[in-house]
Amino acid sequence: MGSEHTPPLVRPGRGAEIIERKRKPDGTVREYPCTLEFRSQTVTIIRFVMAKGGTIVGLPVEVPPGSVSDGYFWPRRTYNLYRMKHADGSIIVHRFDAVADVRVSDAAVDYRDLVLDWWALPDGTLIEEDRDELEALLADGKMSKIDAKRANQAARDVFSRYRHIIDEAEALERRWVRD
Repeated sequence: MGSEHTPPLVRPGRGAEIIERKRKPDGTVREYPCTLEFRSQTVTIIRFVMAKGGTIVGLPVEVPPGSVSDGYFWPRRTYNLYRMKHADGSIIVHRFDAVADVRVSDAAVDYRDLVLDWWALPDGTLIEEDRDELEALLADGKMSKIDAKRANQAARDVFSRYRHIIDEAEALERRWVRD
């Protein structure tokens, strides 16, 4: 009998394929093929290329084909952040999502979506989405009071700090682009 050799565990580097796995309150799971841009103990940044682009309903935002979305995931925070950019790197818009249970592995960034989203427009306007959906899920017993509390904490975090969070993301981007 020959001995089997198990290769050492290797952490993926920049450009490695990684899946963004979003678990919705209704139990559906959405997966998006991405690439890893940066990973540390406190934050993981992944990139999704938006081949089709499109209009964001209800917002004065147009996402052209070929734009990219860099997703920032902090395992200990109540939100994540997407920096949507033109192909040349200029910012289109920022979006925050209320999230829970962010887990990062070599293969995936996995999290639970807590419904609420916020759009930070280039002029600094912050727009909340899906408050009615959150309230309906809570009233119908399809969202726990604990998750609603987490989503509302994310709202407080984003409303009070969104400009600081965007500044932090810009600093992180300068770091990983340079590395």
